[in-house]
Amino acid sequence: MLADFIESLTVLLEQLVFTFGVPGVALVALLENLFPPTPSEALYPLFGKMAHDGWFSLPAIIAAGVIGSLTGALIFYTIGYRLGEARTRTAIDSLGTLRVGRLRVVIISQAQYEQGMNLFRRYGGRIVFIARLLPLVHGIVSIPAGVVRMNLLLFAFYTSLGAALWIAPLSLFGFWLGDNWEQVLIWLDVYEYLIYAVVLLLLAYYIFRRIRNRQRSTLTDQQPGETT
Repeated sequence: MLADFIESLTVLLEQLVFTFGVPGVALVALLENLFPPTPSEALYPLFGKMAHDGWFSLPAIIAAGVIGSLTGALIFYTIGYRLGEARTRTAIDSLGTLRVGRLRVVIISQAQYEQGMNLFRRYGGRIVFIARLLPLVHGIVSIPAGVVRMNLLLFAFYTSLGAALWIAPLSLFGFWLGDNWEQVLIWLDVYEYLIYAVVLLLLAYYIFRRIRNRQRSTLTDQQPGETT
């Protein structure tokens, strides 16, 4: 899956980085953060391989990747900051419930949103840091950070630290493996599948609890009231 995707993008990415140099790495990192489906886990081993070939220095690639990632994160942070809690609550009222015919599925309620925001207010730095090490969510986690108005310096610190701990090992693997850099993609496919499996299990558990709670609520409503 990942190998097929990177084969179709390799020439384009190489031309982009060759054209703009190290700033091209920052540009790719910025775009990767703004469009989460883009697999950064495939990009940085490629850049590391380019450092191995002598096109750029490895520290410059890592620094450019962190700068581009932080820039993308700050854009999403600004979106969340401008959105604010009031507009977010309004959006949840409009989009938080999915209706298909008579079926009504609550995707997220105001109470769940409040619980999530309370966790973010309490552990925001840790959440941002951990999310930087996960596929797909590492960019968009910046939006709730902006919504709760997380301290900007702390946000930048945790974002940069998490991005560095994600970018540096991937770039180093690409540098060490050289022409065999695509071997990293096989290892990362396993990592991705594990993450997706955990997410699916958590989602299944969440749906199961919602259904069970609804059934209990229905049974409670159907029971006749007690008389004295």
